[in-house]
Amino acid sequence: MRAFLLVASLLLVQNFAFAQAQRRVLIEHYTQASCGPCAAQNPAFNTLLFNNWDKVVPLKYQVWWPGYDPMYDQNPDDVDARVAYYGVTGVPNVRIDGTLDAGTSGSVTATQINNAYAVTTPLEMELIHSLSADLSTIYINCVVTNVSAETFDVANTVVRVAVMEQELIFPEPPGSTDEVDFYNVMRKMLPSPDGTPLTALAAGESFELNFEYALPDYIYRYDQLGAVAFVQTNGSRVVHQAAMSEALGAPAGFADLGLELASSGPESYCDYALIPGANLVNDSELEVTSFDLELLINGEVAATENWTGSLMPGMSTNVTFPEMAVEPGETEVEFNIAAVNGNVDYNRMNELVNTESFYTLSEEPFAEEIAESFEMTPNLTTPVHTIIESNDPLRMGVINAAVVGATGQVGAYAASSKSIMVDFYQWSGVGEQCHLVFDKIDLTNRADSRLRFDYAFANYPGFGPDRLTIAVSTDCGESWTQVFTGTNNEIATVAASTAYFVPTSAAQWDSISVDLSAYDGAEELNIRFTGQSGYGNNLFMDNIEVTGTIINAVDEPGLLANKVSTYPNPASDLVTVDFQLVENSAVNVSVYDAAGKLVATLANNSNMIAGDHRLTWAPALSGLYLIRVATENGAVTERVSVIR
Repeated sequence: MRAFLLVASLLLVQNFAFAQAQRRVLIEHYTQASCGPCAAQNPAFNTLLFNNWDKVVPLKYQVWWPGYDPMYDQNPDDVDARVAYYGVTGVPNVRIDGTLDAGTSGSVTATQINNAYAVTTPLEMELIHSLSADLSTIYINCVVTNVSAETFDVANTVVRVAVMEQELIFPEPPGSTDEVDFYNVMRKMLPSPDGTPLTALAAGESFELNFEYALPDYIYRYDQLGAVAFVQTNGSRVVHQAAMSEALGAPAGFADLGLELASSGPESYCDYALIPGANLVNDSELEVTSFDLELLINGEVAATENWTGSLMPGMSTNVTFPEMAVEPGETEVEFNIAAVNGNVDYNRMNELVNTESFYTLSEEPFAEEIAESFEMTPNLTTPVHTIIESNDPLRMGVINAAVVGATGQVGAYAASSKSIMVDFYQWSGVGEQCHLVFDKIDLTNRADSRLRFDYAFANYPGFGPDRLTIAVSTDCGESWTQVFTGTNNEIATVAASTAYFVPTSAAQWDSISVDLSAYDGAEELNIRFTGQSGYGNNLFMDNIEVTGTIINAVDEPGLLANKVSTYPNPASDLVTVDFQLVENSAVNVSVYDAAGKLVATLANNSNMIAGDHRLTWAPALSGLYLIRVATENGAVTERVSVIR
């Protein structure tokens, strides 16, 4: 017993000699704005941190999965490096002092914080920051001091410094969850995520770092800028000490404007009048005497309003730009407060809802049929002669395998590279909708009109229903008539799955055909595909076609009746045209695309004898084509789908 007490006493003296500073506990939090579990657990976790604010140094990394997060997109490289450093594979996740994987944010306890806080350290840290007069630059000073009686010389130890925004309260959720409160968000690692090597420190010696960093344009709140620093040994990942320089608050002499959208947009798909406008509110304690408001149309500055006057705290004023005519398609209207009282607006959070989109369609029909295979559409863009209406660009879009992290072909029946995807899997906004709307087609000369498309869909057990609805309009979207609807098991092509569904084989696809003959003869018809989220699993669509028999006097079959055939259908590399002549004839064989444009001539007034004939055509592009065989005694048109 006496020997044990002696050893214990020696250890106590040793610990006292080597670790005399009070430590702050580094809490590294990996989270995401579109992560449902994060949104559920983070509020209580934040409260735990606030209750232990004098003990902890929080630093939060917004990662790239499972959905959209603007804070990640603004600085992906630094986040990626810290994710890789710990090998983080799921969110939310919390690391305490580098070595403790505390699990999810909901599993962290005050006991874990207290245990880490009780561990002594030989290092003290002092961290301060300031901003330049124009708020364009942050200056950070970090001093690490060895307060123990022994040299601190741990190999492969670095000082990591981060610029952070201490409190970000979004006016609307930045992701797909309802989470709007984010704290101590890492915005930049200085000079990089690798940090700065820490030299050996003799007893009482200090190591000083100074950074002068030009702030990026993605900073939300200059009044919430701060810094975090920590000393960490690579390999073991042990964090020896951490420090935080908290936000300085509103900079003296700077005003803040809030922005509310007030545009008057097109009232229907075939109305093209737009009056851009915004309401500006003085959210500061200073008088606003001038501001510059930029109007951007589809990302380009279209006009600037240089306002002068007197706007006292709490007062507002409306700015209206001249009326303009928009082009068919999506028109994005955006406002940017470029200056307030000649300075930068230090708080952008109350002007983040600064963009709205208006959707219009072409007044004139673009074709008599639809043949959309999406192969010519760049990923995550809008196909020609359509609009995609969605509150999030990632809800519905054209994709290939690379976009969804798959291999092989994700087009219909694994026979083509692209399809259009509705990402129900990451869409937690149950009941929200996205729309794919086609420009008008003219069915005046069509009979037996029919809509056909290929699709693949999986359920998510216990969630849903996800819904696909198809509607048509004969008045440019003033009213819609539903022609198809299907949910969950009604349209599922594979077994229910909790995994992120991407079709990888032909067997996972099916086809749907919808009778549109009630609209034969319609001078205009719009078709709308609507996806409604049930937070289930993904839907893919491809080869959307609207076809029908051509009603045309010159297409009376005559002597060619039942004597023309084209195959295979659908085709890929080669289309064969067989026809039989009952007498010697001058023959024309032409190939047209869905819009009626001539794309190939297989026979041009060629004299052919009675009997069987065969011609072939090698298509260059996917799509719907019309092959017309004509003689002086009749004409027949055959429809062929090509999938390359």
